[in-house]
Amino acid sequence: MNNNLYSVCVIIPTFNEERFIARCLDSVISQTFPFKDMDVMVVDGGSSDKTREIVHEYHLKYDNIRLIDNPGKIQSIAFNIGVANSSAPYIIRLDAHAFYKPYYIEGCIKGLQENPSRGNVGGQWDIQPQNSSLWATTNAILNYSKFGIGGATYRVGAKAGNVDTVPFGAFPRKMIEEIGGMREDLPRGEDNEYNTRIRKAGYDIYFDPQIECVYYARSTLESSCKQMFANGESIGHLFYVDRDSIGLRHLVPLLFVLGIIFGIVGSLIFLPIFYAFIAGISLYFLCDLVASFLAIRNHGLKYLLPLFVLCFSVHVAYGIGTIKGLITGRKLK
Repeated sequence: MNNNLYSVCVIIPTFNEERFIARCLDSVISQTFPFKDMDVMVVDGGSSDKTREIVHEYHLKYDNIRLIDNPGKIQSIAFNIGVANSSAPYIIRLDAHAFYKPYYIEGCIKGLQENPSRGNVGGQWDIQPQNSSLWATTNAILNYSKFGIGGATYRVGAKAGNVDTVPFGAFPRKMIEEIGGMREDLPRGEDNEYNTRIRKAGYDIYFDPQIECVYYARSTLESSCKQMFANGESIGHLFYVDRDSIGLRHLVPLLFVLGIIFGIVGSLIFLPIFYAFIAGISLYFLCDLVASFLAIRNHGLKYLLPLFVLCFSVHVAYGIGTIKGLITGRKLK
């Protein structure tokens, strides 16, 4: 295989994505950017479902789609493997859990080409439920709520311009060669650290709302909490790696959980703390209720209570995850 034929390297880390990988690859094939100019690598961390079989079937039809093993399993290692296995001047890291609208890759490459100071270009999510269940739809609504998730630009939308981070971005190879690949000791949060390193190297991170993908939110309360716990844990790890990659919004759930813990303990010792704790948690639940009501206005009242519960659950999960990350991340430098 002559990798010099391709102008874009597309890296898709996978692990047990049989439900989504075909839809993801179909969207890559259907891009307005010429598919023949793409070196598409599905870098798999040892899937035990039919992910690998599905990718192999695509490889039989398209020479420029290939399956590469990722012994390290995590996404940062998959990214570095992909970069090392291609010579294309532009690298795009996609997620198998998403579907990419036709202009996605063309928009990313145009964004990089029109300004050499850009080190990462990406767009926004159109977040959709995986199925029609109550919790799947509620999880999708959650992702658009500033109170629920935090209101990152790529989730809630904004005008084109420089930002702190974009998901599933595109990078010029020359920049990667300058600053290095992603940290392989970060199982999550590697994109936060990498985007901070990009900015520190003097490059911009550019958000273009015309670059869109459909991202499928988690389908259950449990899966959403697990995801938020893992995201929170990554923030605890980043505290030891690069504190500049952590924003205030990342620490709010930690402060919330610590407030609950100290409020409960303090209430057993000093009565005024009990009253302060009840007032504080009541104010939180009031904000949760109002934010949930505003978020579900176009969806129906049946989502009010589930969203109310989900917001509280993911905030607690994220905060506890951050505490665990602070405890377990001491070995990171």
